[in-house]
Amino acid sequence: MIASQTVKDLARQLGADLCGVAPASRFDQAPKGFHPRDLFPQVRSVLAVAKRFPEGPFHARSPIPYSVANDMILAEVGRLVCALCVRLEGADHLCAVPVPSEPYEYWDAPNREGRGLLSLKHAGWLAGLGVISKNTLLTNREFGNRICLGAILLDVELEGDAMADYPLCAEDCRRCVDACPARAIDGLTVNQKRCRSHAQSRTAKGEPICVCNNCRAVCPNGRGTLAASV
Repeated sequence: MIASQTVKDLARQLGADLCGVAPASRFDQAPKGFHPRDLFPQVRSVLAVAKRFPEGPFHARSPIPYSVANDMILAEVGRLVCALCVRLEGADHLCAVPVPSEPYEYWDAPNREGRGLLSLKHAGWLAGLGVISKNTLLTNREFGNRICLGAILLDVELEGDAMADYPLCAEDCRRCVDACPARAIDGLTVNQKRCRSHAQSRTAKGEPICVCNNCRAVCPNGRGTLAASV
């Protein structure tokens, strides 16, 4: 039987900056259709991984650096989880299902609301990678919200990591809420239609770009608590 630490060590060797394990039972409050078992009935453990996002794009006057960095790192996370699936299945004869952030099967067109096969931010939270902040983003104590997430469903039982219990958002902090030009967040939820309508755009040539990351950028803990205290 493969050990939880062995799986996490392999993930780090392949480029993960963060990794954690959640038993499938921790997802029992997931909405119908979005539990790991709805995707892979044999699942017993969920591995959540994250790669660090660079800080520089948040300070550029053009949205291009952020958009390109986001696309590239999401692709790297996809390659990481697929490579890890191959390694695990080849060495330990288990079954591993990669879970991408996109594309969506669920899409509510009028409300422009999409849901991934599994909520990766909740998978990260349940696997101990961080806590969900008022901007609705998973936020890690070391890297803040400068992370991109992925997950793998496994048909073996692994020891789960402790869930993060550190507080991040100050009770009276509203910086992300007040900085949202679309008024899309309220400190608990996000209105995807308002957010997408404002944040998603295209260049004059027609390439898709992200033109707003205010909720991510203004968070006092966006770069992690160590950076926030400097």
